Amino acid sequence: MKCFFIVKFGWAVGKGVIKMLKHLLKNRFWFFKALETYGLGIYFIIRHSTGTFDPPPNSVLDLLDDPPFIFVLAVVGTFVLVYSLWDLNTFLYKPIMTGLLTSVWLIFMLGFVFHDFATGAYVSFQAMYAGFVLVTMISEITLKE
Repeated sequence: MKCFFIVKFGWAVGKGVIKMLKHLLKNRFWFFKALETYGLGIYFIIRHSTGTFDPPPNSVLDLLDDPPFIFVLAVVGTFVLVYSLWDLNTFLYKPIMTGLLTSVWLIFMLGFVFHDFATGAYVSFQAMYAGFVLVTMISEITLKE
């Protein structure tokens, strides 16, 4: 029974799960950024598959709506999720992860801003949301390290 703990709700879990939960509490900011990145990919998939999203032809969002860019979102989100759950301290994992995540959100924020500029609209909710996510990431990176 040394390798099992009884948690608050009476579940029997191993030491690995307890360690993972501790890492999740420590890296909860990055966990939520991974979920937001997955959410951005799901946003594009749902909007494209329902036909409600029709970006102007040959625009930046028309390019970013393609499957390779959505796949990049999933890969980067997985990188961040792995870091938040396992707290990897291997050589340059966190700088690479934060650089990839910041780059992806910057590219999509600029895509939303260029789309708004091309359609003559004010800054959309998507552009503002991506900007706020980017600002929180940059502040977390610069203030925590």
